[in-house]
Amino acid sequence: MTEPEKTPLTGPGIGLTFLYYFSMTVIIVMFVGSRSAAFTFASPELRQYGTLAGLVAGLLGTIVNRNVAMDITFDNRRKFQTRLTQTLATIGFELEAVDEDITDDETNPEEEGAYLSYFRSGVAGWFAGGIYVVISDRAATISSRAINIRRLRQLL
Repeated sequence: MTEPEKTPLTGPGIGLTFLYYFSMTVIIVMFVGSRSAAFTFASPELRQYGTLAGLVAGLLGTIVNRNVAMDITFDNRRKFQTRLTQTLATIGFELEAVDEDITDDETNPEEEGAYLSYFRSGVAGWFAGGIYVVISDRAATISSRAINIRRLRQLL
């Protein structure tokens, strides 16, 4: 039997998260500011405001929305999975339904890592992001936005 693939749960790092929030904020400030009567697109003051707003948004976005992974060990896999699902349900996350057609009959999810995805429903799900879990025999890796992991650490 082949050894299961060791796929780490990673998302965009701190650098890409900062760059995303910084650049999007600068673009928005430059566009909106250039539409006002006080500034033109080439105005140095507008660029300074855009850079300052981009730095603030980049720092806040990085603190709140960077991807973080958390490792947890446990003794009983089924009890842990039940407890995790219940805990995530209390904060509004539901286990994503898995299509049975996709699973391979030859693989045993008990031997390999089980991949679980939890999402919020509705509009809140667009902003909260997902929580992704890889469960092996005695350990689990949970990956999500930093704000979700902080909240989950308090509850687990």
